Amino acid sequence: MKPNHLLVSCLALTVLTHASSVAQTAGAATLCLTDFGADATGQRDSAPAFARLMRASAASRHLQIAIPPGRFRLASRVVLRLSGNEANLGLTITGAGEDTSELLVDNTDGGLLIHGEAINRLSVTVRDLSLVAVRDGAGTAVEFNVPNPGDHHSRQFTAQNLLVRGERFDRGYFLHGLIVRNAWYPRLDNVKVTDRYGPDVAGLPDGERMECALLLEDCYSPLITGCYVWGAMTGLTHWAVRSSPEDGIVADSYFVGCARGLVVAPCPDPSRWEEPAFHIRGCHINYRDVGIILQGVRQAFITECLLYCHDWQGSAWQPGPPRDLAPVDVDLAYASDVIVANCIFTEPSNPRRIAVRIGSDSGHVMVRGNQFNLEGTAIRNESSLPSHATDNIFGGRRDFSGGLKRYDDLTGSLIGTDPQ
Repeated sequence: MKPNHLLVSCLALTVLTHASSVAQTAGAATLCLTDFGADATGQRDSAPAFARLMRASAASRHLQIAIPPGRFRLASRVVLRLSGNEANLGLTITGAGEDTSELLVDNTDGGLLIHGEAINRLSVTVRDLSLVAVRDGAGTAVEFNVPNPGDHHSRQFTAQNLLVRGERFDRGYFLHGLIVRNAWYPRLDNVKVTDRYGPDVAGLPDGERMECALLLEDCYSPLITGCYVWGAMTGLTHWAVRSSPEDGIVADSYFVGCARGLVVAPCPDPSRWEEPAFHIRGCHINYRDVGIILQGVRQAFITECLLYCHDWQGSAWQPGPPRDLAPVDVDLAYASDVIVANCIFTEPSNPRRIAVRIGSDSGHVMVRGNQFNLEGTAIRNESSLPSHATDNIFGGRRDFSGGLKRYDDLTGSLIGTDPQ
């Protein structure tokens, strides 16, 4: 049987500086990074220690890399290349806790890349550490990719208890927090990703911000729980490029200060069937342009979420002409058989704001039991297919609903039982 191989290379920009090959046999190993020359003070480059560790792990089918307390500078990105197709191949990278074990990313490529080559079956976990950008635009903190189009069922990626941040609250940021490609059932749990914040960075242009905090590409049925995103142009992107991923849950998570909160686009082409079953529940979403967008989703639930817009220009609380762009809390661009229920849409904002937009390619939507306490429009219907609005309330004790338009039904297909 062809042996498995696990290669590690440390890249200085695009120059390969370290590579080693390790045959995988039965058994597992736990190796500590400091035993291979990593500097826990952050003064010397610790990226070469990963290569030395990998060369010592020849007897392990599953390797756990232990990163002890300390600050470990990466002057170049660490790239873990995995190949071979025997069962029970895996990799765990584990620290001693967030802000206890820190990888200081001091390059423009990023921190860790786990890349599969000619491999279908593996399990990867990264947990209990911080990735710290000590410069602006420090690439991607953690990236996983298994491009082989074979068996997807055993390609598992888990990230738990990760903190991705800059060196200071107002200095240092990653272009991307996590990028996960071609994983099956990826799980992100207690992953916190932040861009810079504070008065000195509040007016920075979009091109100088984190592009995306959490990016899932061609990933089937992700489970994202208890995560926190501050800033970033996009908080979460879950989309299809080469496949049509179904399902997924985002629960009990925060997306605050983002231009776009969640972009869910498993099937952007309205000539094809939407992909089924996506749930967003119990989330806190503070956005500028769009809170949630569904593009090619059916049988979806958006429930018990708090949504508010930080584009205040033109509101009663911030006089002046509003932007031409109409912010949208929930944009059902191409979505059907959707329930939007028990959510709160609130706070002063651009009076062009739309809380729920039912696009022309959408329909059969139930908007039920929500509170609309905002300026702008509660529900805008552009579809000729029927949708329903019932048991919603408008306004609030701290009332921001001056001038609120409850319904903007462009086609007459919205069936409502709420008082006009």
